[in-house]
Amino acid sequence: MLAIGADLYSRSYTSCTEVNSVASAWQWDDLRFFLAVAREASLSGAARSLGVNHVRVGRRIAVLEKQLGAKLLHRTPDGLIPTAAGEAIQTRCETMQNTALEVERLVAGQDDRVAGAVRVTAPQGLARQLLVPMIAELRAIHPELQVNLVPGVRSLDLARGEADIALRMSFDRPTQGDLVCRKLGAIGSALYASRSYAERHMLPKRGEGLSGHELITFEGARWPKAMGPPLMGESLDGARVSLRSNDQFIRLDATIQGLGISEMPCFLGDETSELVRIWPKEPPHLRPVWLLTHRDLRRATRILVVSKAIVDGFGDHSSMLRQGGLPKSTL
Repeated sequence: MLAIGADLYSRSYTSCTEVNSVASAWQWDDLRFFLAVAREASLSGAARSLGVNHVRVGRRIAVLEKQLGAKLLHRTPDGLIPTAAGEAIQTRCETMQNTALEVERLVAGQDDRVAGAVRVTAPQGLARQLLVPMIAELRAIHPELQVNLVPGVRSLDLARGEADIALRMSFDRPTQGDLVCRKLGAIGSALYASRSYAERHMLPKRGEGLSGHELITFEGARWPKAMGPPLMGESLDGARVSLRSNDQFIRLDATIQGLGISEMPCFLGDETSELVRIWPKEPPHLRPVWLLTHRDLRRATRILVVSKAIVDGFGDHSSMLRQGGLPKSTL
């Protein structure tokens, strides 16, 4: 949280609660910790979202409850949930947070410097293949620019300031009213196995399912519906899952080790010499990629510069991102 938001609401709280000496000690930062726990239902989940350790989260909640003289959270089989007192303040805390974030975005949106931090979230493969080289080029031109890169499948909330720019893969165009959305292109994916796995097994034929094979895939609850069916839509009846992970490079390593068949971006699978594409003449499964920013930030110079670099980089490498690196004669 930027200092302007914290200071604004610290002064606001003090002026509104002069009749209560305990309430005058409230800080917006304390309420931010409470909101994170209420949303994540755990200290560890809140810690991840806030970028701190869980001990600090627990300590801040304890301080806030002592200041207010009320228990705000209680533990249940489903995790930490707000008590009646917690529910009574949660909606107002969320309103305050949204207002504070709006103030910060409006100020940041007027910044004409190519300096400061830009937080970008993207799938892991894209982060490594496209964004890291792009960041190196940008830093050579704009040394005061800092890009904070958050790879992974979790969709960070741009409205809550969890990221400034997001790259998301989805067949559906994101439609949130407060976001500006631009289609970058598409990422091609296919099924891969190690050379050793291919030697030990008769590889499946397209359209006949994956029965009898070992599979490497996402944790089930994490596969986004908007990305379409996994494993190129093949039937999974009779197949066995040997490993699940939401980390793309753990899945890649597991595939190299011969643990089974996995689906991965062609630009990543084709550059890995230990792997073979199972259906090299089959067109890759294409998934659209979107670039998202919050409308209040879209004119900030540092956001424009990073966004343009991403758009240009995607355009320059569009063929590789769609088709991978197989010779054209085998596609």
